Amino acid sequence: MNRFASWGWSAVAVAICGLAAGVLLIPQRLVQRPMAHGVIAVHLESGGGLRLWHQPITASDLGGVLAAAARRQPPPTLRLVPDPQVPWAEVRQALELFHRGTLPLELQLPVPSAGT
Repeated sequence: MNRFASWGWSAVAVAICGLAAGVLLIPQRLVQRPMAHGVIAVHLESGGGLRLWHQPITASDLGGVLAAAARRQPPPTLRLVPDPQVPWAEVRQALELFHRGTLPLELQLPVPSAGT
């Protein structure tokens, strides 16, 4: 009977580890979805600059990209990713600007780095 109990506890431990790994990894994978999966991530830098696909972009150029993306079916989701140093007032201004568009909008809160 003890051998079966140890196998049972081993199975429970493996299930808990698998569940914990899923809880940690699934949200990270959702955050990393590329535009092919319906997400356009726009990074707001501390100086007010914007980055799209790790390239600097002006607000007027971004408007053209977002207008073209809005014509896709289904339309992608626009994700605003502010740097941790960006003041909340600037984030709110950017949110108001992007809310005027037709794309669904989500905000990814920044994670402070270990040095801050």
